[in-house]
Amino acid sequence: MKAAANLIALVIGLSLLAMVVIWGLRQPAHVSVKLPKVTVGARDSVYYSHAATEQDAASLGSALQAIGFFTDKGGSAFLSKGRNGTMVSFVLQQGGWDLPDRVAAYEEIGRRIAPRIGGYPIKVRLIDAAQSVHRESTVGKAVIGAKDEVYYLGSATNADAVALGQALKTAGYFTDQGTSVELTKDGGAAISFVVSDGAWERPQIVAAFERLVRRAAPSAGGLPIALRLLNPNMEPERETMVR
Repeated sequence: MKAAANLIALVIGLSLLAMVVIWGLRQPAHVSVKLPKVTVGARDSVYYSHAATEQDAASLGSALQAIGFFTDKGGSAFLSKGRNGTMVSFVLQQGGWDLPDRVAAYEEIGRRIAPRIGGYPIKVRLIDAAQSVHRESTVGKAVIGAKDEVYYLGSATNADAVALGQALKTAGYFTDQGTSVELTKDGGAAISFVVSDGAWERPQIVAAFERLVRRAAPSAGGLPIALRLLNPNMEPERETMVR
């Protein structure tokens, strides 16, 4: 994709696997549930319920392995499908759901696994060991025209993403070339763009994106908006608050 997630420097910058270790994005091994499960590798587990099937759980487990979240250390995830859509839940240690970087990391995990478990949108839930929900985020995608995309995370909605996409189309940024942008709303709005290597160090390019964000701001709820520039590997390089 040509643009990526929100505040994921600690996840993508070092890779998801490194952040799983450094920031503790690992579920407690003592979780005890009575749901059917699929064992992934030797020790990791995906529990599934409602309309989710064993194959759905296996697909989620494979996706979590592929991004480096499951590393055979006894991790677990929960998958549910039903009238409220697809939900993936992760168990965190106490208070982890109140840390913005932690929340953003799990939203990005959701964006990466969604295509493997039926597509967008999905909901990512952060729960405790008793399965009480402490945080829920939507992870979705709106297609603008035939090829351009706006991913939306947190409390952002499909309507928000469509409005931003139309604003970027009007501004000439979206030209149906398969460009992707990400809109995040987690206490404040942020728009992320991927740029070429070193572009984040060029004042004229940064200024151009700031102008673009100002022009699109009404579609995203107004200023201030965090502008995030990512390198081609989707690693955050620069963040500027546009006011």
